[in-house]
Amino acid sequence: MIFNSELSGQQQHTTSPVVTGGSVIALVYKGGVVIGTDTLCSYGSMAAFKNVEKIAQVSKNTLYVSSGEFSDFQQVVKELAKIDRSALQYDDGVHPSPRDYGNFLARLSYKKRCKINPLYLQNVIAGFHNGERYLALVDIYGTYLESNFVTTGFASYFCKAIISNYWNENCTLDQAKQVIRECFKVLFCRDCRAHDMIQLGYVDEQGVHIEQAERVETKWDFNGFKTRANEKLHTQ
Repeated sequence: MIFNSELSGQQQHTTSPVVTGGSVIALVYKGGVVIGTDTLCSYGSMAAFKNVEKIAQVSKNTLYVSSGEFSDFQQVVKELAKIDRSALQYDDGVHPSPRDYGNFLARLSYKKRCKINPLYLQNVIAGFHNGERYLALVDIYGTYLESNFVTTGFASYFCKAIISNYWNENCTLDQAKQVIRECFKVLFCRDCRAHDMIQLGYVDEQGVHIEQAERVETKWDFNGFKTRANEKLHTQ
């Protein structure tokens, strides 16, 4: 993001994110890759925008999602859409693979970082091509990493134990979705920038599927909350 300084008349770069998205969790499963994110965008520390779709389809077999500055996410979606649109215009039957999009995003992020105007994003690219699952992470510096699971934001701290205990790369789609839901339950309770409305998307040999947002189930009526967490405890 770039803005013009009214005081100096010079072009300046953004030095910190303004409207930001939260954690992303992505897992491979037996038939493809599934991604989950919440629908909240925060303005600083304020939960300002609560129904934001942050999973984007950039081609018939590629999903893109990120955590970080939302305007940078929107710009990256436009850049990736240009590639897909250009491939369609050539009409030669050649289309970029999910890995091509991941490599492009890594180079774009590295270029922006070298100009001291980085994309403030932790990017996740998921796809399915020629019978192979694809999942990659690209960070703010342009570092590119392919993996069987990816976490960003606070999910990198709170959710890896859940993933390690309950997920494996040959699980079913429903099992992978349930692991992601359990992760967002924890995040909603422990991350002040998390939300209980989440959206899931997955890509398999049939293509891209983006589901409607859903609310994770949470429990607050624990006996300890009702019998001890009250003012009487603190006035004795």
